Amino acid sequence: MLASCTVGPKYQAPENVINDEWQKSDEMLSQDQPVIAWWSLFNDPILDKYIEMAAHCNRELAQAEAAILQARALRDVTASKLFPQLTGDVSAIKTYFSKNGPAFSMSPGGSGVTTNPTTGLPYSVQVPQIQNLYTPLFDASWEIDLFGKTRRAVESAKAHIESVIEQRNDTLITVLAEVARNYMELRGFQQDAALIEEKIRLLEQNAQIIRDQRCVGIANEVDLQNIEAMLASAQSELPDVVAAIYRSIYTLSLLTGNVPEALVDELIVPSQLPEPPDIVTVGLRSDLLRRRPDVRQAERELAARTADIGVAVASFYPTFTLMGDAGLQSLQIRNLFQSASKTWAYGADFNFPIFEGGKLVGNLHATEAAQTMAFEHYQQTVLAALQNTESALVAYSEDVKTAGLQRESQERYQKIVDLSSQRFDKGLTGLISLINAKLQLIASSQTLLKDDTTTLIDLIALYKALGGGWQPK
Repeated sequence: MLASCTVGPKYQAPENVINDEWQKSDEMLSQDQPVIAWWSLFNDPILDKYIEMAAHCNRELAQAEAAILQARALRDVTASKLFPQLTGDVSAIKTYFSKNGPAFSMSPGGSGVTTNPTTGLPYSVQVPQIQNLYTPLFDASWEIDLFGKTRRAVESAKAHIESVIEQRNDTLITVLAEVARNYMELRGFQQDAALIEEKIRLLEQNAQIIRDQRCVGIANEVDLQNIEAMLASAQSELPDVVAAIYRSIYTLSLLTGNVPEALVDELIVPSQLPEPPDIVTVGLRSDLLRRRPDVRQAERELAARTADIGVAVASFYPTFTLMGDAGLQSLQIRNLFQSASKTWAYGADFNFPIFEGGKLVGNLHATEAAQTMAFEHYQQTVLAALQNTESALVAYSEDVKTAGLQRESQERYQKIVDLSSQRFDKGLTGLISLINAKLQLIASSQTLLKDDTTTLIDLIALYKALGGGWQPK
């Protein structure tokens, strides 16, 4: 019966008609269900370990989980209004009454006056000037939720809990993606540092040859200055890359809940860049909204704001409250527990608004506007999710093509180095020609390394856009 009296709109989740097919279709993309633990596809145990550490130790996640506990506690506070409220109170009061007050007057003695001129009471019933009052009391009240005001508030609080949970899931996705991205960048920087060191070694060897040739008059000062400038330029690249390596390590330490230097000893050892999977499972486009926590969070916030309208509408209706109290009361503590000291009261309160200067109407309009904002935010979140994922699909697909073409270029430079090495061994070419071929190979390898790193980072962005990683394995 009470449920049938609940006022306000009944919430229905918005319907979104979305195609199953992605705009970007590629042979490396599969519409099979996406892998939940996508980081495991890189087959890197160290990455797996740091992902696990971040999931359990990241401070932002700890804050998000505390927010869930807070939301659940506030829901319990709201739901408590559905039940009778019982309180106990024990008081002991000593009162000193004014001699000129209505309850006290000195006897006039032999004046023949038998009543107090101030109060009109006989002197025989005047209270003492100093009075003690002892009162243990139990008080009970219960507001009957006739029109669903409290039930709508509980509905809003429950939807808010679910919204906070999805916010935590979205934070988890972001943290895991940041761990993976920084790890890929770290390995890329380490390989780049190795290539730069090799380039410096070759340029130093080349510079020494030029110096020797200059001494015998084969090379001139321009040749020497040119090679010295190239060497200095290569040497200037290394400090920035070393700084980037430490910056990535420190960021990984922060993401896993550690002090900056905690992971240096383990991560400073270079390692190869992980290989991406041959096939990336992206699932159906229509399932995206179900997987992404940010969309789920926006939908739950819309549900909460809709329930708030019910609370505002119920404020226009009367409230009915049952009240009662019972206990003991005595002027002397020795008489407190006698039957004559008992006291009780019960009753009911029926309260209804008549005129409040537009407060209730304004509150209703405010909650309706908040629901409209939540609805538009939900729609915007849906569109942003589609745009974000489609963009990530295109970026990754094009990255794979770019890396493939650059790999062909690098293989050709490798072949040039092999041929130059054979010619050098046969005495058909000089050492400088071989060094120049190796320098070209290093330059091509650096470009390929950059493309491979970008491909992995965009793949991680794609997995993040698909909304995987927060579900239980």
